[in-house]
Amino acid sequence: MKLRKELLTIAIAQILVAISMGLVGPFYSLYFSKITQNINDVSLLIGIYWVFVGILEIPTSYFADRLGKSKVFLLGGILNSVCVFLYPFVSDFKFLAMLEIIGAVSYSLQTPTFYSLLAEATTKRNRTREVAFVSSLENIFYGVSAIIAGVIISIFGFSFIFSLASMLSLGSSVIVGKKLKA
Repeated sequence: MKLRKELLTIAIAQILVAISMGLVGPFYSLYFSKITQNINDVSLLIGIYWVFVGILEIPTSYFADRLGKSKVFLLGGILNSVCVFLYPFVSDFKFLAMLEIIGAVSYSLQTPTFYSLLAEATTKRNRTREVAFVSSLENIFYGVSAIIAGVIISIFGFSFIFSLASMLSLGSSVIVGKKLKA
C-alpha cells in the first residue's frame, strides 16, 4: 500500500496521539482515586467527561466545518495539552472536574475532525484498508505505551507522564494543523 502524504501525516499524528493516550489513559482512574479518595467521585468524573463529549461533538463539528478542520484539530490539541499538563497540579475534586470538562471540549473538537480528515486522506477504492492501517497503528502504539507507562510511573511518578503526554498531544496537533490545509 502506497501512502500518500496526507494519509502519512494523519498516521504519524495518530501515532503521537495514541502514545499520549496510552501513557495516561489507562491510569486516569488510579490517579483520580488518589486525589478524591472516593470511587463515586471517580465514576462521576469519568461520566462527566463522556457526557460532555457526547453533547459537544455535534456543535463543535459545525465549528470545524466553518473554521476548518485542521485549525479546529489544532485548537483541540492545544486545549488537551494544557489540560493534561495541569493534572499534576490538581488538589481537589472541583479542579479535577473543571479539567475533565476542558478535556471533553478538546476531545469533541479533535475527534470528529480527525475522522473527517482521515476519510478525506483515504482513497475510495482502498478506504477500509487505509483506515484499518491507521487504526492498527493507533492500537499497537497505545498498547505499547501503556505497558511502558506503568514502568515510567513507578520510577518517575505521574507528573512526568502527564508532561510527556502533553507534549506528544501538542506535537500531533501541530503536525495536523500545519501540514494539512483542510
